Amino acid sequence: MQTETYLRVNVVSGLVGAGKSSVALTLGRQPFALTTSVSDALRTVLTEVADAVPAGRGEACAIDVFVEAPTAVGPLEIASSLVETGDSPERLANGHAVRLGDLITVLDAERFWADLRSEALAPVPEEHDVNFSDTHDDPDRTVGDVLIEQVEWASIVVINKTDLVHARDAADIRDFVRLLNPASHVVFAEHGRGSAEGWPVSRRDMFAWLQRSPGWVRQLNGDALLSRSPQGLICVVYRDVRPFHPLRLAEFFRDRAEESGEILRSRGLFRLATRPSTVGSWSSAGPTITFEPTGMQSHDPDSPLGQEIAFFGRDLNARLLSANLDACLLTDAEFLAGPMFWNTLADPFPAWVLESAA
Repeated sequence: MQTETYLRVNVVSGLVGAGKSSVALTLGRQPFALTTSVSDALRTVLTEVADAVPAGRGEACAIDVFVEAPTAVGPLEIASSLVETGDSPERLANGHAVRLGDLITVLDAERFWADLRSEALAPVPEEHDVNFSDTHDDPDRTVGDVLIEQVEWASIVVINKTDLVHARDAADIRDFVRLLNPASHVVFAEHGRGSAEGWPVSRRDMFAWLQRSPGWVRQLNGDALLSRSPQGLICVVYRDVRPFHPLRLAEFFRDRAEESGEILRSRGLFRLATRPSTVGSWSSAGPTITFEPTGMQSHDPDSPLGQEIAFFGRDLNARLLSANLDACLLTDAEFLAGPMFWNTLADPFPAWVLESAA
């Protein structure tokens, strides 16, 4: 039987200075820089490796290639492009099919918490990065947003530079990673050097698996493996069927968001009373929060009845957090007054532009 030789593309992500190249080199691979587009990068990789791969017979053979992602582009976005490339008619080059391998995120242990709490704006794709320049046009996207995305959409997380922090601090980062992405494989490293032994075999269904992996999804589904760490990291899930009063919710963020402890990450679905037909996406990373419309409508069978939000933080007072959020909901009288009344409520949040209306 002819050998099925395929190119398994592993994406290495991380903030500038985290040690992406060092980690890839430790694994015995020179990473290819992804500077233009996934498809162009794959053509370059295929050209360089194809002649070096001998023909053979037997079981399927994987050629591992490591692509170093630019900081401005999220790992899931690159994975999606890789899947599309792999499924396209042009996926074969010199007999090699393209498959998605691991999404590896490299963290700087010394800077992790400062980066997470940073309000500095994230880099944006260069103008020549035509495949990506339109995907992250949010001018308020921060370094913390990028860091959270890289952790949540990773199959392997390398906590690098552990020699520069105390062992307890490295373990604290590990526990936070396990809260945000319990399905990931976590590795400690020094100067990019860490043991690759025991790494799990790359999954055939990696893309679909990644979409089920984020900790907030698992917390809301009730199948999370961890909800509290020994050093006080915790996840609190908030649910209620009533929609939020927009003005009260805005006042919560202005006056009471920090009363119950430091919220490091929150993610979920929510409803504003003034926008009853659309389910909103709630997402915070460090000090910033983003509300956006989803494609889900109120009548969709998979839509939540009200609020479903997972809060990750340190020493969070679950009872106080829930009480403060309860105070942002419509009262019983307001709820019974119905949508016509809800539309008269003050709403200080920016308008949502739905794709259908664009």
